[in-house]
Amino acid sequence: MKKIIRYAGALLLAAGFVACSEWNMPERETFENQENLEKYIPLLEAESEADLTPSMRDYFAKLREYRQAPHVKGFGWFGNWTGRGSNAQNYLKMLPDSVDFVSLWGTRGNLSEEQKKDLKFFQEIKGGKALLCWIVQDLGDQMTPPGQEPKKYWIEEKGGGNFVEGVKAYANAICDTIEKYNLDGFDIDYEPGYGHSGSMANGEMISETSGNTDMFVFIKTLSDRLRPAGRMLVMDGQPEKLSTEASKYIDHYIYQAYWERSTAQVLRKINQPHLENWERKTIITVEFEQGWQTGGVDEYTSVRPEINAYPEGRQIFDYATLDLPDGRRIGGIGTYHMEYDYGNTPPYKWLREALRLGNVVYPGKLD
Repeated sequence: MKKIIRYAGALLLAAGFVACSEWNMPERETFENQENLEKYIPLLEAESEADLTPSMRDYFAKLREYRQAPHVKGFGWFGNWTGRGSNAQNYLKMLPDSVDFVSLWGTRGNLSEEQKKDLKFFQEIKGGKALLCWIVQDLGDQMTPPGQEPKKYWIEEKGGGNFVEGVKAYANAICDTIEKYNLDGFDIDYEPGYGHSGSMANGEMISETSGNTDMFVFIKTLSDRLRPAGRMLVMDGQPEKLSTEASKYIDHYIYQAYWERSTAQVLRKINQPHLENWERKTIITVEFEQGWQTGGVDEYTSVRPEINAYPEGRQIFDYATLDLPDGRRIGGIGTYHMEYDYGNTPPYKWLREALRLGNVVYPGKLD
């Protein structure tokens, strides 16, 4: 385990070097260790492993291996994704190497050729995963064909007049899109308590036998398709609404812990012992639409004196080093609109440093 942690530190440091040097490379250069390549190809322009130097191939192979070991995972909702142009902010492959998976904010499928190439590089070379994501409140959200009335299409046409069968059809349509574009799963944004209630989302517990049974069917149908194929199913927003039985179908519980201002407040939000393996499956996130320059909210108080010593970044740094009641470290951390962090110096300053602190500087119990 100590070797893994030391290697994690090397990865994070190397990621910082790549960000500062190769991302801003003005022109191609020749490198001695590039063997069969005549010119150095910046990472922004690389399309396959063949475009990489031998040392880079070895580095990314070790990165992919590292992702399989227990660690504080890096996550984010990634918006403004295009996979084209000269702006590294718009590429999955230019995310920090410490980021394990992302939810694609604003993407509904229909990927461009540039996005497909960028996704493939992110998955196959860097070992990252990319999930579809949107708010689910009504049957057919984001998947109802243009010009169709959702109730008529999903219940009458697809469900044969049965709402539950329509729910299954909706879940399978999402899976079809994920499989079509070789994406890595689905992030259910579930927020009935925050103004997004509807035919699929309400304040009741999600259970097979009582409460919100329709959402249970939706989750189980997604899980039965996605997870046996090695894909992911996560829930963000209000995962505490999952019953114990429903939580077994979810890989991660992602909390929008945006405005909490102390470790104690965060723990009160995420302490949900009824959820399966809640400690290691929980991911807590920081809002970066407004907080990208300071690493989260101001005046945050951590239980760690070392974290309180930082003039900024205390919120995201505390999240990455958070130890839970059973002594184990938090499962992961992330940011909303993670791409805004690219505007810092170095790019992705806060998320990168937080993951370094959580995995290297202040390592915790991971299993």
